[in-house]
Amino acid sequence: MGKLEIVFSRAAAKDYKKLPADYKTLVDKVLMKLSEGLPLDLKPIEGESASYRIRVGKYRLLFSVDGQTAIISKIGSRGDVYK
Repeated sequence: MGKLEIVFSRAAAKDYKKLPADYKTLVDKVLMKLSEGLPLDLKPIEGESASYRIRVGKYRLLFSVDGQTAIISKIGSRGDVYK
């Protein structure tokens, strides 16, 4: 993946606001790397096309790619984010 523009869905923005402060800084760093096209711990989500997850400690960021835009759809703890 090359450089991407980051866009939050309404639900992801709410999830981001609820994160603890230390995880917000980690998520910010990960999103910066994603926007610049740097390597990350990201994996495709099975059964979904152009949907991925990024691991940030005990939290996961779910996003899809549409052209040059990464749409963050959900941010949550490891066990609950996939439901």
